[in-house]
Amino acid sequence: MSQEWMLDLITDLRKVAEKQSMFQLAEQLDDTLLVAAREIRQMSSCLDVASGEDDLAGVFPRTSAEREKP
Repeated sequence: MSQEWMLDLITDLRKVAEKQSMFQLAEQLDDTLLVAAREIRQMSSCLDVASGEDDLAGVFPRTSAEREKP
């Protein structure tokens, strides 16, 4: 399943935040856009390696605490 629609949504939100002079939010959404793009790319490469399997529950941690575990 393509998740690229999320990038479009975040980009649109960022534009609105900037037009409303919400510059800190716009900066945060820039960071969010980079994180989303990186994760979408990682998911895509994992799916390629897994020959199309889309069960990624154990591959991507859901919380920051899970990401920090060694």
